[in-house]
Amino acid sequence: MSEALFDQAAEDYDSWYETEVGKAADRVERALAQSMFQPSGSRVLEVGCGTGQYTVWLAQEGYDLTALDVSGEMMAKARAKISAIGRRVQWRQADIKEIVSEPGKFHGIFSMTAFEFIPRPGEVLAKLYERLEPGGCLLIGVIAGNSPWSEFYEEVAREKPTSVFARANLYGENDIRRWQVGGRLELKQCLFFPPTVASAKEALAMEERKSGPAGFILAKWVKEVGIIA
Repeated sequence: MSEALFDQAAEDYDSWYETEVGKAADRVERALAQSMFQPSGSRVLEVGCGTGQYTVWLAQEGYDLTALDVSGEMMAKARAKISAIGRRVQWRQADIKEIVSEPGKFHGIFSMTAFEFIPRPGEVLAKLYERLEPGGCLLIGVIAGNSPWSEFYEEVAREKPTSVFARANLYGENDIRRWQVGGRLELKQCLFFPPTVASAKEALAMEERKSGPAGFILAKWVKEVGIIA
């Protein structure tokens, strides 16, 4: 991943979450991610913390949290949010590929909307899985390929080649199942409304119906107790 690429996106990144559709999408994704993330203890690593959208929640949950991101500008915004709530986080500005094999174990590893931008994601995830304590879980969320949301971001990339989405690779469930990560895999989907939906009310009604292709995939690998990597 490129530090400069994400630094240039930091200033306006959070503005998406202030739009009506952005708020609805965040609500849906967050509810599913939070329900699925069940670490076996307190030590948690967040990969791609960005501006801290989930870092705040993880810190408020009381985890012994290490937050990692390649972008100093993104991380600065995350730091400010954590400072505002009076919590402590260990910060690492680095590319995940550079530190994935460092010593140290975690009870949970959490990553939202980062692995679209990480080359050879299956290999990186397999190395992260090795850093789980027995019973720990590795949870990622990614924009689903072959969906209205992937089409939307592909159009953004065509119109603005300097966009971060020009560097994104979007995956489907079959792609994820082919990754040799380890442990037990659980897949769930959300965002059953398109980015062009007229209102949050309509978006949430469509989400209840769960018809058509989903726009977001969550994948969780659990290291069973008794398995040593």
